[in-house]
Parts: sequence; C-alpha cells; structure tokens
Amino acid sequence: MSELLANPKTLFVLLCLGVVVLGPFFTLFGLWRRDKAVIEEASKWGKVLSGPREGQQRQAAQLSELHNLVANLKASDSDKK
Repeated sequence: MSELLANPKTLFVLLCLGVVVLGPFFTLFGLWRRDKAVIEEASKWGKVLSGPREGQQRQAAQLSELHNLVANLKASDSDKK
C-alpha cells in the first residue's frame, strides 16, 4: 500500500476519484437537508440547462407556424389556377 501512495500518479488518481465520489455525495446530502445555498445553486443550474430547451421549443413552434403558412399559400395558389 505504501508503494502505491508513494507514486504521484496513483495519488492523483485517488484524489480525482475522491472528488468524483464526494462532490455529488455532498451535493445530494445538501439537497436532502434542504440547505438553502445548495438549493439556490441547483436552481441556477436548472435555469441554465432548461434555457436552451425553451429556445428550441420556441423555434420549433415558429417553424411549424411557417410550414402551415407556406402550405396555406400553396393551397391558395393551386385554387386560383
């Protein structure tokens, strides 16, 4: 065991694993405890992650409306002929 801890690469890997495991653990623990700071931070990230989705939904609605308008124009042009 002391041979592994003497190697800097092994220490770095263990440190990274500790961060990967403990980071989410403490975040979830803070949410479970209803910690105000953690909930506010989670809310900020929720807004960041949902922002692009709302933009895509808005753009999809606009494209759908444009498609319907073009279809109506094509139908009115074929009725005139």
